[in-house]
Amino acid sequence: MIFFLTLVVFKNWFNFGLISGGDFLTNFDSNSASLIPFGWGKEINGLGGSTTAYIWLHYVINLPGFFFGKILHLNWLFIQRIAYLYPFIVASIFSSAFLVRKLFPDNKFYFFAPVVFIFNTYILMLMGGGQIFIGLSYVLVPLVLYSYISLFRVNKLMSLKKIKYSILTGLLLALQMMLDIRIAYVTMIAVSIYFLIIQFRVNGLTGLQVNFKYIVRILLNLLIYSFVIPIGIAFLIHAFWILPVILAHQNPVSQLGSAYSTTGAVKFFSFATFENSLSLLHPNWPENIFGKIYFMRPEFLLLPILAFGSLFFIKKETKEKKYILFFAILGLLGAFLAKGANEPFGEIYLWLFNYIPGFIMFRDPTKWYTLVAVSYSILIPFSIWNIYGILSSKFKSQKSKLQFKIQKFIPNLFLILISLFLILLIRPAVLGQLSGTFKPTTIPSEYIKLEKFLSSQNNFSRNLWVPALQRFGFYSNTHPAISAQAFIKETNYSQILKKLRMSETEKILQESSVKYVIIPYDSEGEIFLEDRKYDEKQYEQAIEEIQNIPWLKRIDGFGKIAVFEVPNPKDHFWSPQENLRVQYRYVNPTKYILNVENAKKGDILIFSESFDKGWIAKNSEFKIQSSEFNGRFNSFILPKNGDYLLTIYYTPQDWVNIGLVISGITLGTVLVVLIGFKLGKW
Repeated sequence: MIFFLTLVVFKNWFNFGLISGGDFLTNFDSNSASLIPFGWGKEINGLGGSTTAYIWLHYVINLPGFFFGKILHLNWLFIQRIAYLYPFIVASIFSSAFLVRKLFPDNKFYFFAPVVFIFNTYILMLMGGGQIFIGLSYVLVPLVLYSYISLFRVNKLMSLKKIKYSILTGLLLALQMMLDIRIAYVTMIAVSIYFLIIQFRVNGLTGLQVNFKYIVRILLNLLIYSFVIPIGIAFLIHAFWILPVILAHQNPVSQLGSAYSTTGAVKFFSFATFENSLSLLHPNWPENIFGKIYFMRPEFLLLPILAFGSLFFIKKETKEKKYILFFAILGLLGAFLAKGANEPFGEIYLWLFNYIPGFIMFRDPTKWYTLVAVSYSILIPFSIWNIYGILSSKFKSQKSKLQFKIQKFIPNLFLILISLFLILLIRPAVLGQLSGTFKPTTIPSEYIKLEKFLSSQNNFSRNLWVPALQRFGFYSNTHPAISAQAFIKETNYSQILKKLRMSETEKILQESSVKYVIIPYDSEGEIFLEDRKYDEKQYEQAIEEIQNIPWLKRIDGFGKIAVFEVPNPKDHFWSPQENLRVQYRYVNPTKYILNVENAKKGDILIFSESFDKGWIAKNSEFKIQSSEFNGRFNSFILPKNGDYLLTIYYTPQDWVNIGLVISGITLGTVLVVLIGFKLGKW
């Protein structure tokens, strides 16, 4: 059944079509992949910005491109499958089945765990929306959870086995954090619940039967092996971004604005109701249209009945009882949190969002569906196993041979019906009705022509996409892309066009090094929308209004992509003083080498990147910190006359480099120790 569902649901992942949907974009050039993360980048905003708080994703994005693209010269069609899509399928099936097999070794129906874990509406909507990294972090939850359970099982404090499990747990947690920090946070909540509910119970912490020695033992277990070592290892491996974030006093959430950090945002993104989350039904199933919430489907209510029915089959004082109680609590907690600010008791989620450290990452509460999925992938196979056992034992005692032959089929009929029911729940996926990454696509020829046109220009320039960058739109370090929505700070379509028509816009674009204004061909129907449907009139109106701007000249040859040229855009480095001559060389996103000629004391050198006080201009004689120019850019007031060499440098990169050394030493040490354990050297 797993093989059948995998081939049917993910069938388009096994052909050679381009997979692109939601957040899973197209990589035009794998040769730009770098092994060194940089604290400044233009990917999020074409004008540049600090990336220190987000470069935990660097290696997930760049390692596949570097190895498969730069070294093996494979194209993106192969890279996206080998590095992301196929690992998701294999790891999700293995990890969920592995957890059930380890916790319930006698359960021969463990194969239902992957069916629940990978073929549910939450993860299918997540993957269909292109949130591949979150999906890869999701599939590691059972492995991290079991690693912690194994760690808690070792009661002897000073043992090499406990140290080994602790180090291995830290390595798994570091990998999960590298894929998505939010899912790692959710996993640690589950681990904490397991420790508080199960670990205390296992060790007999009841009533007043507590002594000082026992308390010390529990605290050592908690602080050293269960949390200090694993979390310490995970944080040290991630030092390359954690160190600069702490030392540069950067808050990644506040950088994104109020849309990510207010209770109003939480209320807006609380799409799921309690009946949705309890039934493992994603509120956007099956069309996955943002904000479009569907009616409750009553057949999904059988899922929690089947899951929590496992409570009727637990026996007294067994390991099974402890595990089933834990996963039942986990499922209920996940269902409660996944509904966000909705009733019942939605104010509790808002309080957690405002006051609990780390909870601010969950303005979208659906990430808590992860706990429900993990819980049900354990509870449902347990229920099926016990119901099958009851049916088998009941009909086995029948005396009539004919009756026995007929009735012995009943347990197997039950399995067939359960399998059909689970398939029925995801019938849109089975019937090929899901969109996003489940549908192959092709890059329109217009975007290929545009990519070749822009790549042929060696001089630095930016492109303003109105109203936003299309998924196949080309961008690079030499030709960054700016979304008009972000640049003009307006999401309203008519307001964007209004501001573009203003007389001062020409000067602003020139100073921003914008050479082309581009109206995209919305081939995927994602940009020009009216009531969540593609509206051709908006596209035509945008072209008509921008054509009427006198200082823009249209360039033909790109089909449905409308390209307009801005006259006389400034270079990446420029000056209001005409006497100043500047030649520069790009080294990396955080470093440029400049030859400055004919400088006069007090001349201003403009660096057309978003202002950040971390930028400096230096040479052997002086150092100049950046000051803000026109409320947008970095500028440096030159201190002396003459010609000289300057280095423009982003200083937080120093902390990134130090963190890289710490990360490398930690990872190397951990791998050596684990290999030593494996070879029996310790």
